[in-house]
Amino acid sequence: MNPVAAGLCWSPEDWPGLSIQVEELGRRALSAARPGGFFDPARWCEAASLAVTLPPMIVAELGEDEARRRIRAEVDRQVAAARAHIKSKGWRVLGPVAARNVGPFERAKSWETFGKLHPTFATRPGRVRERIEAAKEVVEFRDDYRACWRRYRAGERDIVWPYGTYLMRARHGMRVADPP
Repeated sequence: MNPVAAGLCWSPEDWPGLSIQVEELGRRALSAARPGGFFDPARWCEAASLAVTLPPMIVAELGEDEARRRIRAEVDRQVAAARAHIKSKGWRVLGPVAARNVGPFERAKSWETFGKLHPTFATRPGRVRERIEAAKEVVEFRDDYRACWRRYRAGERDIVWPYGTYLMRARHGMRVADPP
């Protein structure tokens, strides 16, 4: 999605770089040979492979086909939103050939104020109320999580963790609250 949202190509399938398509989730492995010159052959294997998988929790709940269907629907929604944004800004899509020919030392032409915030979340400029609400939600989540963590460390196991907790659910089978 990033190349489409940035106006580099019109579709994720057009991206000339590494791209994993929804249909390849759980069905593809990425392989590469060790590049010469920088990696010591005595310490690094000659080739490596990495399977592209679906998260096991999603497969367990939905099955592979339904998971792919939902991911495809979300990708399609995000592509449509990115295209609408590009059109509303009057941007020109660079295209895969031009994207491939951009020099590695060229800089982006967009302007951002760097160094002001390092947010856990993002809101549009001027949306102060939304930013304050998001900050309150993060503080509330962290407080609830910390309280559950303390109970867990004390030996209690019948805990309902706050919505948004993933690792305790995935790794330890803990219960997580339903979405608000």
